Amino acid sequence: TIISSLQSSASSAATSYNNDENNNNDSKFSSRGGHQSHQSTKIQQKQRVVRPDEPNLYDIPSNLHATYQPLPFLVRMLISLSSAAMSWKQFITLTFTVHHRLVSATIKNVMVILVRYLLVSSVAKLCLQELMSPPSRVTTKYLADNDLLPSRLSRYQFATPMDVNDVMGGDASSEEDDVEKRAMKSIGVHSLQYTNPSYVSEVNAEQQHQRRKLQNKEQQHNSNSIDAVYLHHGFGASSLSWLPVLPSLTKQLGARVGVAHDSVGFGFTDRPQSLEAYSAEANAGIGLELLDDDVDAKANVERSGENEKSETGKERNIAIFGHSMGAKAALIMALACSKREDVRLNPRLVVLVAPALEGVSLPLSRGSSTKKKASNNKISQLLRSIWVTWRKICLDYPFRYGLRRLVGGSPNFWRKGLASAWGDPKRLSDSDVLRFQWPSIGMGWEQGLLNLVRSKLSSSSKSVLNDGELLHQVSSLPNTKVVIIYGSRDRIVKFEGSVAEKVKKEFPTVHIVRMEGLGHDPYEEDVDGFLRELKAVV
Repeated sequence: TIISSLQSSASSAATSYNNDENNNNDSKFSSRGGHQSHQSTKIQQKQRVVRPDEPNLYDIPSNLHATYQPLPFLVRMLISLSSAAMSWKQFITLTFTVHHRLVSATIKNVMVILVRYLLVSSVAKLCLQELMSPPSRVTTKYLADNDLLPSRLSRYQFATPMDVNDVMGGDASSEEDDVEKRAMKSIGVHSLQYTNPSYVSEVNAEQQHQRRKLQNKEQQHNSNSIDAVYLHHGFGASSLSWLPVLPSLTKQLGARVGVAHDSVGFGFTDRPQSLEAYSAEANAGIGLELLDDDVDAKANVERSGENEKSETGKERNIAIFGHSMGAKAALIMALACSKREDVRLNPRLVVLVAPALEGVSLPLSRGSSTKKKASNNKISQLLRSIWVTWRKICLDYPFRYGLRRLVGGSPNFWRKGLASAWGDPKRLSDSDVLRFQWPSIGMGWEQGLLNLVRSKLSSSSKSVLNDGELLHQVSSLPNTKVVIIYGSRDRIVKFEGSVAEKVKKEFPTVHIVRMEGLGHDPYEEDVDGFLRELKAVV
């Protein structure tokens, strides 16, 4: 009744939100109004400025909102008055029927009416807020087409994850697997790509050619030189978490380029239906594809036909970083580089920051890695269809709505969550919060997180190696240095104490660096300190 009485108000207020509905059309501005919106967005982009404490990070555009917006004052007043009128009508009825009863009975009924008023008004507010002012949801294509990506270093491109199951001891691909891989092709990937300015500052081609000849000669004598840096982020984050340290880290290692991509299920990378796309193997495959086909291809052009290789037979040395959940993807990527002949990259340095590795810093999972074969039985397919339908209605939709309410209901959600990840919450800045908040405006991010969790629970990975064995193989590579960096106040992955001693004993070649007073994200919490510790050990 309340929603019907306010329908006209909701319709007029919802008109302003329709500008966000072009998310589903990916910038297809067919109407005159849409074209004007496109032009205004372009004008707004020209006026975008970077944050003073984060030179490569933009604010979320003013026409997009990461949280629920408050309802107009008039709408809130109408809700309160309508709810009060309904409750007052029942109160008058009760006063004539219970006047002869005890006072306690009257008080009890009044309390019931008040609770009913609060319940009705709250439900009405939630429904109208969902209709009129929900958080913005836009596709990455919309952001890319309108130059609204979150960073000056942002790139959006399509990549096919390189298959790395063979290096992980997985079985050969079956016909069913091939169908699943085809579904994984052409994933839209959002990444950060930073090019070291010292490699592009020459004034003419002759200077570039002479410098690269000198660099190639130096590389023959210095096998530790790094050409590219690749970074994997952790759970709940995105490539933006590496943004504060990416430029300085690339320069410090003398690399030509630094790259970090959003793992499938997080950030602004596409969220396909295939659960295999959410595995660590798939994310390692994306990293290999971006480096081997894009970054390394640029290096080949820059060398002007010179084909010198390092002493390992690989063309380019790389450094791979992995934080928390991304540590496994970093290890898989390093192992694939060393074992696959078609990959032209040599993993010279692997740095794991607060690694969340089962059997190392986390207990072993009891789930089976055996992949179940799909049944072609019609009854089984029918039952599966019923299950999928029931799951979407009873689990997926409530989960997505609850998650959106949890994250978008309060502007302080990310700040409170990150305070537990920082060793010293006083170090937490507005830009730190913004880097985690940005991806929450992405279309379908709730479903992406749900798919990621479902992928972990279903054990869709075909890897035979567990995380401990993976670390052992990578740390045993002859030309690879492995470093683990952790904060002493990490409350997410507790590496301090017995875990650190266990790693020192079982992996003697791994260098362990302890950062005093820092939490789960030391490279964000103290950028300069992280770079100093890394420089000392490297």
